[in-house]
Amino acid sequence: MTQTIDQRSSIEQKHPTGINPRIFLLTLGMFALGTDAFVVAGVLPTIARETGVTEGLAGQLVTVFSLAYGFGAPFLAALISRLPRNRALIGALALFCLANVGSALAPTFPLLLLSRVLTGLFAATYAPLAYATATSLAPREKRGQALSLVVIGLTVATVIGSPLGTWVGTHFGWRLSFGLVALLAAVAFVALLLGGLPKAEPSPTISLQARLAPMTQPRLVQALIPSFFWNLGIYMVYTYVASLLQYNLHLVDISGLLMVYGLGAMLGTLLAGKAADRFGENRPLLLILGLLILIQIALPWATSILPVALPALLLWGLLASLTFIPQQHRLLRLAPEHTNVILALNNSMFYLGIAAGSALGGLALRAVPVTELGWMGAACILLALVLFASSILSERKMSLSTYREREEVIILPE
Repeated sequence: MTQTIDQRSSIEQKHPTGINPRIFLLTLGMFALGTDAFVVAGVLPTIARETGVTEGLAGQLVTVFSLAYGFGAPFLAALISRLPRNRALIGALALFCLANVGSALAPTFPLLLLSRVLTGLFAATYAPLAYATATSLAPREKRGQALSLVVIGLTVATVIGSPLGTWVGTHFGWRLSFGLVALLAAVAFVALLLGGLPKAEPSPTISLQARLAPMTQPRLVQALIPSFFWNLGIYMVYTYVASLLQYNLHLVDISGLLMVYGLGAMLGTLLAGKAADRFGENRPLLLILGLLILIQIALPWATSILPVALPALLLWGLLASLTFIPQQHRLLRLAPEHTNVILALNNSMFYLGIAAGSALGGLALRAVPVTELGWMGAACILLALVLFASSILSERKMSLSTYREREEVIILPE
């Protein structure tokens, strides 16, 4: 085993500027995670019908998965920090696969909910390890590219994985949708096992207190909270998008429409980094949030006519995906001393927003039709816009105050 590791190290030293092919295996694992995260929205009406629950209750499958991911990520990262990274990563992927097998075989809805909790926890374990492993497999000048390759697995899942899982669930039953995710995870697991990952020592232990330290700084909390509310607004609608499209367009199979949304999300991911580099973070995010409010108000009407629904879904996916990277850039600028921790917390805000959106959307469906969710989600994004603008003003006041203090120090007489 030692010789094999030495040989791999020697190969990497001979090709220091190349992209290690094992990074693509990590991407395959992220593709399985992304498919699992988004496929429930596509087959939600089928799950509700076959398990005998309301669509609002079925939407809580998204809630518990996202809660487990959002709350579990920092705790699990601290818990497994003493384990070798390669073993922890492969083990998390294996458990994720088994949890999806459990989802496919769950005989009752409560057991299905439990399996989604476990799936969220194992996904929250795998993803950060995949990012860290990708950077360790790449030379310093290629680390950004390596991270992009891993992230693209999630994006491709919205274009291919989720629509494919929705098509499978619509035609062959929702259980096979989870079976498909388990199969994808199993393929990635076997590929990583055979391809091998470099043996890595346990990562430096970061206590849970240190991981949550940014949450004690008001300016960082103020910068994180808007992300929670705009994701809440988006996923209040997206979780129940299959019900909305089937209601408005009278279609059974909406997998093609979800693919259009996914194409928009992929385009937005590709454009987001360049936009942030060229225009900064604040102005693009203000504009994106304003446009998201308008598209979500119009969505119930736009999706009632197929020729209008296609560009509306494309634009919606584009705008929703444009928010993530500029927000990361902004947080890194505000807290460069907390790089890893602040990005992990932003990821948690993303999933907690999904959880809250699916939960509130499910509660709303008890009183209103699915066509009313658009303006409710828009109201949450409007709140996010107000909070974001407030955060920008606070940041500017703090910068101005700091500048004045420095100026006073300079002009003080000796």
